Amino acid sequence: MSQELRSALRGSGVGIIIGLGFGIATLNTIGFSRMTLFEELLLVACSLFGGFLYGSLIGSTGAFARKSETGSEKVHKAVA
Repeated sequence: MSQELRSALRGSGVGIIIGLGFGIATLNTIGFSRMTLFEELLLVACSLFGGFLYGSLIGSTGAFARKSETGSEKVHKAVA
C-alpha cells in the first residue's frame, strides 16, 4: 500500500468523524420533530460523504501526508 493511499485513508477516517458530528449538530439545530426519518438519514449521510471527500483530499495533500524522501536521502541512510 502506498504512502499516499495510507494518508488519504487516514484523512478520510478523520473526515467521517467530523462529518458525523456536523450532521448531528445540523439535525439538533433544525430539530428532530420537523423532519422525517428518511430526511434525517439523508442529511447525515450527505454530511458523512462530504467529510469523507474533504478528509481524503486534505489527507493525501496536506495535514496527514508524510513527506517522501528523495533518492539521495535513501541512499545516504543506507550507506550510513
